[in-house]
Amino acid sequence: MSVEDEPTPAADEQRAGDLRQLEHDIKSYLNVVSMGLFALEGVKDEPDKVADLCKTIEEDGVKPLKGIVAEIVALARNAQK
Repeated sequence: MSVEDEPTPAADEQRAGDLRQLEHDIKSYLNVVSMGLFALEGVKDEPDKVADLCKTIEEDGVKPLKGIVAEIVALARNAQK
């Protein structure tokens, strides 16, 4: 690695901030999924509420997590090039 390729302190700080944000986002979306699954136990005999909760879990938890995973995979592929 040449001197030109070495990250600057500002770049390191930016990367650390980005990673903290990523960690926060992943935990938040996992909480949506976890709490939604827990809530399903309480409404398992109410089909309309089950459907609403499943929709919320998918839209507010699973879909954003899939997006994050896709971004991480794309970054990993680009880093290999």
